[in-house]
Amino acid sequence: MSGRISLGDNQGVLRVFNVNQLPPPPPPTQRQRVQPKEKEGGSAPKNIKSEATPVAAPKPKIVTPPVQQIAAAETPRQGTAPTQGASNVRGPGTGAGGVGTGTGSGAGGTGPGGGGEGAVEPPHLVTPVLSGRDFPRNLIDQWPGGATVFLRLRVDARGYVSQCIVDRGTGMAMIDSTICNLAYSRLRFRPALNRNGQAVAGWFGYAQRAPR
Repeated sequence: MSGRISLGDNQGVLRVFNVNQLPPPPPPTQRQRVQPKEKEGGSAPKNIKSEATPVAAPKPKIVTPPVQQIAAAETPRQGTAPTQGASNVRGPGTGAGGVGTGTGSGAGGTGPGGGGEGAVEPPHLVTPVLSGRDFPRNLIDQWPGGATVFLRLRVDARGYVSQCIVDRGTGMAMIDSTICNLAYSRLRFRPALNRNGQAVAGWFGYAQRAPR
């Protein structure tokens, strides 16, 4: 196949140019950083206030010992105990004492049942002795059978009993104290006399037999 090529067609001139790559943009600063927006939540629960536990000391319990009841006589040195023995009171008795009126080894005694300090004649009972009619019935029922109570009675210058001491009792304080109370209220004496014949206080030994 034959043909012709037209040489009159001008070809375009190629142009050459450099392609420069652009530098990457600088990183954003701290201020430029945009924090992602967090989702808004609900409010937190109310804080619980802590309170200290109150400490209360227990009230101390004060225990006082029981008060011992002491039986006091209206008349000084008046006893109701059914005992016998040495005493610092001068008077009748069966033991060894000072100036007494007993049957023991006392000094300057005046015989059984009488005498006193400065007295040369002992007191004498002028009223009847106590009998069953003088005692309450319930006390007689409790009286130990055949028990005799021995007393020392201090008789003042008027002839009244001023002191009662139980030398030997029944063993029951209620009975012994009743005998002393009756001696105070019902027994009367002719008082003791001194060397000048004047009435003075003296001791008298009294034995109360069982009222039945």
